[in-house]
Amino acid sequence: IFLLRSKNVLGLRRFTIYQNSYGASKMGSGKSARISWIAKLNKPWLHFIVLGTVLFQVQSLLFPAPKAVIGPLSEARISALQAQWLASTARQPTPEQTARFIALELDRDMLFKRALELDFHLYDGITVQRLIRNMKFLQLALDKSDAALFDQALEIRLHLDDEVVKRRLIQLMEKQLLAENPTPKPSEEEVSAAFENRKEELRRPSLYSIEHVFFPRERESEVLATIATITEQKLDVLSARQLGSPFLQGHQFVRQTSDQLARNFGKGFVLSLEQALNEQLTQSKALPQNKTQQWLGPIRSAYGLHYVWIAEFEPGRDAQLREVERQLRHDLEYEDRKQALQCAIRALRKDYDIRVKNRNGFYEKSEERCQ
Repeated sequence: IFLLRSKNVLGLRRFTIYQNSYGASKMGSGKSARISWIAKLNKPWLHFIVLGTVLFQVQSLLFPAPKAVIGPLSEARISALQAQWLASTARQPTPEQTARFIALELDRDMLFKRALELDFHLYDGITVQRLIRNMKFLQLALDKSDAALFDQALEIRLHLDDEVVKRRLIQLMEKQLLAENPTPKPSEEEVSAAFENRKEELRRPSLYSIEHVFFPRERESEVLATIATITEQKLDVLSARQLGSPFLQGHQFVRQTSDQLARNFGKGFVLSLEQALNEQLTQSKALPQNKTQQWLGPIRSAYGLHYVWIAEFEPGRDAQLREVERQLRHDLEYEDRKQALQCAIRALRKDYDIRVKNRNGFYEKSEERCQ
């Protein structure tokens, strides 16, 4: 019994010693691993990279890089814009109008600069061919290849002064902004609302299909006799026209609106025609409104008298949604794209320092809200 007890005590001591030694070795290996990682991080070059990155980010936040300056427009450019306005409208621009087209011109400069920053001029085929043609026109080719001519055009900054190139790059930049800011298709509710709001504008005008016998001023005395001949002999329109004089604008007009007729005969003729036709329709209600075939007149125009044959008349009416739905969708998409472009341009202004010269001669940043 004593020997058995001695063996058991000895075995327990050995197990305890083994367990303690195993735990100590395991703790030592974990501690050494931590020490190894700390040693790896304790590198001066690593500290330099981390500290430099942090300082760079802080510097970017506290001291941002200056924005590219757009404007102000020179007095010569403003005068040129005012001259263009005067030539197109025959009126001097108001201060508000001047401020408006100056702002638009600055936006054009901004879009042009942004397109150059994105290297659009390097990859657009129209721009490349335009610059090559300019170089050949200036007789700077000297048997050089097109690629060499294009590189030389860029070196002498020929693309910066070409208005065609500028318009092209601005157009590409606008397409880019619209691609980055797509607009959804108009919904059925939006189309219906636009139809209700524009019902009067979309109203279908009256349509006239007419032919006429023309009497210039020197033949006005023959009008009554000629009309009597047409009535008595029951001449058709083609035969009746032979009794009149040639008319420069023609003798037959099919499905013409009042405005279209006015461009050929004058407004007075159209008013007299409408009045005579309304009187005939009132007196003869049995005739279909869209098949009122009859003679009217004589009706005076700026050129003389006309004996008018009404081949067909379609009175004005309200448009139906199915007739104008395509037009409404097109108009809504156009307005949405226009608004999206304005908002994109407004957002782009934040990346530039846009300056406008005010009345006092100082410079201020232009601002415009995106509705």
